[in-house]
Amino acid sequence: MRLSRPLALVCAAILTVSSASALTATRSNQNIYVYNQKSDLSSYDVNGNNYVRARDFARVTGCSLVYDPDTSSISLTSGESYDASVESNPVETASKAYARPTLQTVYINGQKTDIQGYSISGYNYFKLRDLGRAFDWSVVYNGAQKRVELNPERPYFEKQGNTIVYMYHAFTEDPNLLAAHPDLYTSPWKLRCDIRDMRALGYELISLEDYYEGKTQANKKYFIITIDDGYMNNYTLAYPVLVEEKAPASIFTIVREMENEQGNYFTAAQAKEMEESGYVKVYSHNIDHIDCTTVSGPEFNRELERAYESLRSVLGAKELFFAYPYGAYNTSTYVNVRDNGFRLQMVQKRKFAADDILVRQNVWYTSNMASLVKKAPKN
Repeated sequence: MRLSRPLALVCAAILTVSSASALTATRSNQNIYVYNQKSDLSSYDVNGNNYVRARDFARVTGCSLVYDPDTSSISLTSGESYDASVESNPVETASKAYARPTLQTVYINGQKTDIQGYSISGYNYFKLRDLGRAFDWSVVYNGAQKRVELNPERPYFEKQGNTIVYMYHAFTEDPNLLAAHPDLYTSPWKLRCDIRDMRALGYELISLEDYYEGKTQANKKYFIITIDDGYMNNYTLAYPVLVEEKAPASIFTIVREMENEQGNYFTAAQAKEMEESGYVKVYSHNIDHIDCTTVSGPEFNRELERAYESLRSVLGAKELFFAYPYGAYNTSTYVNVRDNGFRLQMVQKRKFAADDILVRQNVWYTSNMASLVKKAPKN
């Protein structure tokens, strides 16, 4: 709401810094979706970030908002009804305006935060990501549909740009296979060396699950191990190394192959055994190893659901992560995977900006880890 004129003048004098530190705010044309519905959030771009009006944010998310002039604070509380009666006329945002940092303290669910706001045209604006982080609500840029999505039903996630996601496939001790297909096969000895070399380079091994849950620090370096396809040698050769090295890993299995139990792929029972060790999590590499861009949307949705239900029946429910066979994806598959509830999508090459896409680095048998870290994408 717009403050009464006397109070507004006092707040302007006390709660904003000098105009010399003002920045230029440009009205954003970014579409912001809340609970997967397009919202009317008034937003400005300040230094490349979306800032939303505090009362708009409270209104569309169902939070209460209380301004306390005695303590110069704003309190946002989830689960409490927003009082629309305090609203004045609809806000008319200028295409450009000055953004002056405020000195108000922001409380989220009763907890004091360090969120820095801006006064823009007499209203309080805060960075959408800061609010999402404080509430632990998902804020994701969806580049396929060119929109920002705020979802209070999902946890906050943000890439730090300090994590390498490595991708392996098959393991063998046959020197002929290693020589003929170093891009597909590596040895258990080489996997052990890769883990130790990365740790020696100052990288901390972290599970994909901990990474998604934000258990990283901005000033550290991390790496994640992922393995594709679910070959039997993942269980017989790679799994013992992971346990010995206390190395967490995520395996993306071709679900139908796991169900068939034909010998070339690990079984559901073996998947469960690996998960119970605490070092391995098994996720979907789709029901079949096919190019997901070649099937219709409805068929792809059925494949995703079929694979998920099969894994859930054996391994129980968990966060949903998905790796595309062949790394083949497009805007349509991205939207389908998101709409099916998957939190992160694994690819080998970025085609468009999206906060929930992780770009992986393939590890060859001949790869030198000290050289590989220099070119590997950082997520």
